[in-house]
Amino acid sequence: MQTQTESSTLRHATRLTIEGLQYKLQLFSTCLDPLFTDTGCPSILQSRGYHAALESSPPENMAFWYVRIDQEDTFTGMLSFQVKDFNPGDSLRNQVNGNPVNRIRYGLASRIQLKVLCLGNTLVTGDYGFCFQPHVEDGLRTSLMMEAIEWMLGLKAFRKIGLVFVKDFYTDIFHSISGSPYCKKYHAIETQPNMIMQLSPAWSNQEDYLASLKSKYRVRARKALELASHLERIELDTAGIRAVEDQLHQLYLKVVDDVGFNLFVLSKGYFTALKASLGDRFRLWIYKDQGELISFFTVFEDGDTLDAHFLGYDPQVNQRHKLYLNMLLAMIDYAARHQFRELQLSRTATEIKSSVGAEGIPMWAYMRFPRKGLNWSLPYLYALFKPDLAWEPRHPFLAPVG
Repeated sequence: MQTQTESSTLRHATRLTIEGLQYKLQLFSTCLDPLFTDTGCPSILQSRGYHAALESSPPENMAFWYVRIDQEDTFTGMLSFQVKDFNPGDSLRNQVNGNPVNRIRYGLASRIQLKVLCLGNTLVTGDYGFCFQPHVEDGLRTSLMMEAIEWMLGLKAFRKIGLVFVKDFYTDIFHSISGSPYCKKYHAIETQPNMIMQLSPAWSNQEDYLASLKSKYRVRARKALELASHLERIELDTAGIRAVEDQLHQLYLKVVDDVGFNLFVLSKGYFTALKASLGDRFRLWIYKDQGELISFFTVFEDGDTLDAHFLGYDPQVNQRHKLYLNMLLAMIDYAARHQFRELQLSRTATEIKSSVGAEGIPMWAYMRFPRKGLNWSLPYLYALFKPDLAWEPRHPFLAPVG
């Protein structure tokens, strides 16, 4: 592999050779750059519209970078990065609960402050950090991603990076390049699975779904629906979302601390930006109790997948109305009525998502310390600071969904 680098005030570029083929990598800091393309990218979460909304209303102190890869002037692939300060203590604060061991873990974690370079999308679960042309085989994809990161770490803008985080993949990306030195640099880490629910083509509404459940789970769902039957559920347009931004943000903040290793807090205008940019491909519903806004949930319509995004509620009100379960049931109802193939429910709250029919799909993620002298210690530090990932799968269906 050979590398030659050139720079400008707005972009950086390098050329490298892999297996006799030359590639040009171009680094830039906004999806509004003409170099950005979503050509051939299958997901709305890889589109210019989504990235433009995210850039216009970003989490605090989050920077965005993209790498376009061309081979002989032919587009080959696109990579998406974020840079963000991270303190692992922020993720452990709510797990102390008077436990002396957790208090020590939190105290140690709070002393760590890292600038993280992430290949992937820290706001969603899934393999949205890269998009390659179909002919690019897996091993070459991994090599190009790793070479891009290595090049970036040598640039002035990234010299303060303390941790590289590469997420989320459905297979081990290093399997196909087992002889590469990158296999020793990156440590695979355990994460919560992506909770994905397959939807039966026979379901056309919520009742069809409920009929497919075992009695125990069907009774539980109907009780939850009854507790929320008096609530008003309303879908909001852009103006409606903008009018209640403050309330949405406060409800979001009430649940955000439950997410382990959270790298960010959403900005107040995030949902408005998504709706304005994506239109009907992004949807937001609110629940009201006697006129008071008490919860909300959001989804992306991503091809034949309905992808659940952020939600918010007051935990005390949640108990009274079983809001979280009701929002899951509402997503299932919407997905069934519109004949989506699957409902992607992301990480967190794995057991309740499993109880409505989602399966935990393992995801691969990797970390590395750029400083060689520290990199060996990363697996031990991660084991010390990672949140509890244990959960028990449920099996709510009478028969396999198909």
